[in-house]
Amino acid sequence: MLTTSPFAALTTRLATPARLLAARLGKGRMGEQSGSAAQDRAEAGPVAVLEGRLHAAILPQSPMQKLWQAQVDEAALLAEAGQWRRLFDSLRQADRDRAAAPAGRRLACLISEGARAALAKPLACKDWTAALAELDRLVAVQAAHPADPMAAAVLALAHLDYGWARRAANLGPAIPREAWAAFTQHTRLAEAVLDGFDPIEEDSPHLARARYLLVRGIEDGDALCRDWYEDWSDLDPSNAEPHVVHAEHLLPQWFGTFAGFEPAARRAMKRTQDRSGAAAYALFHRAAAKVLGELAPGADIKLYIKGLQDYYAATPGQHHANQTAAALAALLADLIEIGPEAHEAQLVRQALSTHLRQNLREIHLSTWEQGAIGVSQALREVFGAELGQGAHLYASETGLVAKA
Repeated sequence: MLTTSPFAALTTRLATPARLLAARLGKGRMGEQSGSAAQDRAEAGPVAVLEGRLHAAILPQSPMQKLWQAQVDEAALLAEAGQWRRLFDSLRQADRDRAAAPAGRRLACLISEGARAALAKPLACKDWTAALAELDRLVAVQAAHPADPMAAAVLALAHLDYGWARRAANLGPAIPREAWAAFTQHTRLAEAVLDGFDPIEEDSPHLARARYLLVRGIEDGDALCRDWYEDWSDLDPSNAEPHVVHAEHLLPQWFGTFAGFEPAARRAMKRTQDRSGAAAYALFHRAAAKVLGELAPGADIKLYIKGLQDYYAATPGQHHANQTAAALAALLADLIEIGPEAHEAQLVRQALSTHLRQNLREIHLSTWEQGAIGVSQALREVFGAELGQGAHLYASETGLVAKA
C-alpha cells in the first residue's frame, strides 16, 4: 500500500492550523476560489496556456455553472411570483426521483437554492435588516404549508444561510458576540422547523441534507453527524455531496482526528462500492485536501487514484474530466517536490497522462489551481517530450493528442 509520506506533511504543518481555524470560523477554504481569483484566471486567456500551443476549448469556468444557474433562476421566478405550491411540488418530485442536473448536482438542491434566492441577495451585501425581512417572508410561507416537508427544508436551510452568513461576515479571528448569537439562534430555529419530519419516513434525501447541515451549530453535532451522514447517503447512494460534506467534519477542526479519517474514508467506500467503486474514498480525501492543502496523512495513493477514476467513470463529462485532471495534477505537484522520480510520482504521472489522453477535451480554468499556469504545468509533465520536439496539442474525440 502506498501512503502519503510523513515528509509531505512537514511542508505545510505550520500552515495547517490556520487553515483549520479559518474553515471552522467560516472563512474561505483552501481550494475554494474567490470570484476575483476566478476572474483573474479567466483574464489570463487561452494564449497563456502553453503559449498558445494548446488547440482546444479553453473556458473561464465549467458550462455546467450556467446550466445550474438557469435552474436556480427558474425556481427563483416561481418564488418571486408566489407560486409556492408549484415550487414545492417540483422540489418534491426532484427529491423523490433523486434527479440529477448535468454533472451530478441534485436538482432538488438547485430548486431549493432558487427558493432562497431573494434571501441570498441581501446576505451577499450583509444587509441584515433586508435579509431578516426576507426570512420572515419564508417563515410565513412555511406556516401556510405546515405539513409539507419541502417547505420545512427550504425554511430550515434559509435559517442556516442567515446564521452562517452572520458567522462568516467578520474578517477577524474572533466572532463577535452578536454574530455568534445570531448563528446559534438561527441554527436552533432551523432545528425546530425540521423536528416534525423524519427523512427516512419521508424518503427524502433533501430533508436528510438539511438535517445533516445542522451539525455544525447544535450541541450534540459530533454525536449525530455520523448517523445523519449515513441516512443521507443511504437515501441517495449515488450522490457525491454527502461524502464531500461529511469528510470535512471528520477533520480535527470539527469532530474528527487525522487517525480516524482514513478508516472513515474506507468505510464510506465500502458502503457505496457496489455503485461507484472507490469513488467515495477519493471524494473524502479530495474534500480534505481542499481544507488542508494536501492529502490527509495516511492516504493510500493508489486507492485515491482509483477512486478518482471510478468517480469520473460514474459521472463522465468535461466538468468532472477537469476536476479529475486538476486533482491528479495537484497531487503530482506535491509529490514532485519530494522526489520527481519517486514511485508515487510516477504512478500519478501515468494516471494523469492516461486521463488527459483519453478523457480531457476542453479546459475549465476555474477548476485548476493557478488556472492557466497550473494547466500548462500539467500538460508539460505529460506531453513534455512531444512539446520539446515542437509539437502542439489538439483536442480529439476522446482526449488530447500531440501533433507536430
